[in-house]
Amino acid sequence: MQRHKVTEVRQQQMRCVDCPIRQRALFQVVAEDYLHDAQSRRTAQYELRARHTLYVEDAPALMAYTLFSGWLLLFRTHSDGSRQGLRVALPGDFVGYAPTGDSTYSHGALAITDVVVCGFRQDDLHTMIDAQPDIARQITAIHSRYLSSCESNVLGLGRKSAEQRIAHALADLYHRLEPLAAISENGRVMPFPMTQEMLGELTGLTPVHTNRVLRKLREHGLVVWERQKIEVRDLEGLVELGEYRRSFVR
Repeated sequence: MQRHKVTEVRQQQMRCVDCPIRQRALFQVVAEDYLHDAQSRRTAQYELRARHTLYVEDAPALMAYTLFSGWLLLFRTHSDGSRQGLRVALPGDFVGYAPTGDSTYSHGALAITDVVVCGFRQDDLHTMIDAQPDIARQITAIHSRYLSSCESNVLGLGRKSAEQRIAHALADLYHRLEPLAAISENGRVMPFPMTQEMLGELTGLTPVHTNRVLRKLREHGLVVWERQKIEVRDLEGLVELGEYRRSFVR
């Protein structure tokens, strides 16, 4: 894992008013006439290569980000240096927000793929919250959904079998990718740029155990892992096995 090396997007940057993910992002609640002010507080759009970190836990939380494109793995680091995945961030997700000016990041964010993010200084976000209470309510709603998702993952780590954990993780990603129009071939194939190691970090399993479970899910006719994608052959069976509740979908 390499430390963050964000670079500003050189080409013409997306305007907030034209943003294709705005209706799934923080500024979906912002009135059209306030979007120019919101965009003026965006520092820039930034590119980050895969396998680099956007930010690391315990570092000063100076910036927050909306994920414009790509996937991020949000994680905590154990004392032995290993990672425990918390959640996968997808386009439209808002990450890194700190409620006070002297906060540090409680977790890290690793680029699973090349990503583009929209950056905002924490102080500017606090100013926008003061001017637009709807933004404060939206941030509260976002973090409430994230907390529910993390609570479900904790339950899985403590009580579910390895097969149930992976089934839950895949069902969650499927249902979150679906509104992004990312599911292809008549709802059967979803992109999956995560490595087996990353999926293991998200579900608390070793890469060897993860591989073994994926083979079992294939034998049971649920999913087929292929390079950079997963074919979902039995979505209802996957949801049932993972005891997945769609109420967690943002």
